[in-house]
Amino acid sequence: MKQSDQQTVLMRQPQILCVDSDAADLALLEAVFAPRGYGIIQSATGKQALEILTRQPIDLILLDTVLPGIDGFTVCARIRAVERFREIPIIMMSALRSREDLLRGLETGADHYLFKPLDHDEMIAHVKLLIGRKKRRETFDDICRDMNILTLLGQETLGAAGSSRFDFQLHFEKILRLLLRKTSDILEKPRTVIAGLPAESEAGQWHHYEYAFQEFSRVKLAYNPLAGFVLPEQGRQKIFVLHETATDSETKTILQNFRARNVPVENGICYLSHDLCLMALNYGQDIGAGHLNFFRQLTLLSHLFHALSGKQDAAKAFDYGIYALARAAEAADDDGGSHIHRVGEYCGIIAERLGMKEEFIQTISLQAILHDIGKLYTPREILRKTEPLTAQENIEARKHTLWGAKIIGGHAYLRIAQMIALNHHERWDGTGYPRGLKGDAIPVEARIAAFADQYDTLRMARPGKPQIDHATVTKILNQGDDRVKPQHFDPLVLKAFRETAFLFEEVYQRRKG
Repeated sequence: MKQSDQQTVLMRQPQILCVDSDAADLALLEAVFAPRGYGIIQSATGKQALEILTRQPIDLILLDTVLPGIDGFTVCARIRAVERFREIPIIMMSALRSREDLLRGLETGADHYLFKPLDHDEMIAHVKLLIGRKKRRETFDDICRDMNILTLLGQETLGAAGSSRFDFQLHFEKILRLLLRKTSDILEKPRTVIAGLPAESEAGQWHHYEYAFQEFSRVKLAYNPLAGFVLPEQGRQKIFVLHETATDSETKTILQNFRARNVPVENGICYLSHDLCLMALNYGQDIGAGHLNFFRQLTLLSHLFHALSGKQDAAKAFDYGIYALARAAEAADDDGGSHIHRVGEYCGIIAERLGMKEEFIQTISLQAILHDIGKLYTPREILRKTEPLTAQENIEARKHTLWGAKIIGGHAYLRIAQMIALNHHERWDGTGYPRGLKGDAIPVEARIAAFADQYDTLRMARPGKPQIDHATVTKILNQGDDRVKPQHFDPLVLKAFRETAFLFEEVYQRRKG
């Protein structure tokens, strides 16, 4: 991070609005918080405090209950009534140790209530906690907003992709503009992106992207930032977080290459593949799961754009993109690679037995491999958990259906993939999720994929679950057990399985490695 950037970040210290009619108390609050890096804004009345809120950003409010004119309880209620102020933490203070006042303060929307004389350690701890929580929530909201924009951008761009040659650079730079920090106070974004197309030439093509004076800038690099680094083989990819203190040899090689060119790197995220490499450098805050999820979605879209640019046949480019997405899903789940490809083959077997057209059979065989793509956004600790999930964890795990549909987008070519991702946990009897669809309301491709996925899930060995043989799984699907019931499946799909079950066993044995 450049010195000028550091100075701007320092100016953006958390702002605390202190509202108290006692000048001595205001002076005390400033003496406590100013040396700790907080900006203090003082107000002696509730009316003045409300006016200040409309003029400048506030990160937390310390609000006394006894004020001239409008009392603190009324001020708190008025703040909470305005949507754009609702997320500002409020700590109320009072010299009156009344339980009724404490409850009243919490009922009007205060996050915490402190009694005077103030315990400084307790007050500092709560201020730090509440401001930190507010910043994390804002970062999450910003990332979600950008993810929605990115998804819409991808759908718009792919929807416009026709038979003419696709301009990768133009569309790629659109998504980089969304990723990069335009001004130095947007700390949840990286300052710099280094992008390369290693396979384009022997030396590769590398560019440095950033905003300079709020203008988007692209500069071609005269060096290879991955010199001495072995890229993943064709068809594989790697994503990891960069830290200045990293000790593994691969990360140290990348950092040394940047240092040799006087490029400062404090942190970053790297995505490396044979065809496309992206390095987002110098986020203004610690890199969390939200940053990784957004970056992962961005790289998937970049890969698909690159595929479209190199193929005259858009359909083949989409197929390439599907495999790229599926490989990303493999990384999210330890046995995901074999599972998703088996499910694709099972779907083709059932579709053929049902008498579907050849085009549908080929499409579902390919696009069903994306059924679990939404697990990219499921926390790994949930995916790897061996004990039963808690209610909240179960809610989080089920969201992979919604995330999957969102990642795939609404392009007509990917309609079957999107319908499968969204609906492959719906059940024929209406007891599934995420929408509780029933019978023919469930798209046929999802009914087929739901059965294929269930067969393979029963067969697989997982942490805390042994592998089950084909005969036992067939019996469970036909007769049911404590969790799986025949009525969960389309009767015609179940009948097609009975008539082709030996082919399922052949696929499983061939692809179980």
